[in-house]
Amino acid sequence: MGSFKGKYEHKISETGRISVPSKFRDILRSKYQSDDLVLLSMGSHLRVYPAAEWEKQEARWEQEQSGNPELNEFLRRLYSMMDECSIDKNGRIVITQDVRKYNSLEGDCIINGFRNRMEIWDKAAWESATGGEKLEALFAKFADSF
Repeated sequence: MGSFKGKYEHKISETGRISVPSKFRDILRSKYQSDDLVLLSMGSHLRVYPAAEWEKQEARWEQEQSGNPELNEFLRRLYSMMDECSIDKNGRIVITQDVRKYNSLEGDCIINGFRNRMEIWDKAAWESATGGEKLEALFAKFADSF
């Protein structure tokens, strides 16, 4: 149970509730001992990090480039589009209206595992970003490397 893997289809409610796949909840409990998450808006989708993974990223930024004005401007904007949440007793998270709007999340969504994080995509955006010829080209380029 090391990393988040798999793709799941869920619906996001009008109030912003969406179920986190039970497989992902199990990873959060066993690997991180926490249901606390950090939501990072990417515009096309939402990145969802376990709080412990996000803290590692913040520590790297503190060590590497805290005096870089351009990085600080990027981080200022990034943090303004972030949120935090916890999984409720029903296995759901609540995504605020602003975050849903910025990432075009409504109705059918895809929750995708991606290494140390999850991603939440609008289903149509997911299909556009990952399907067809693009997918075939990526497999042709990278599949033999592992």
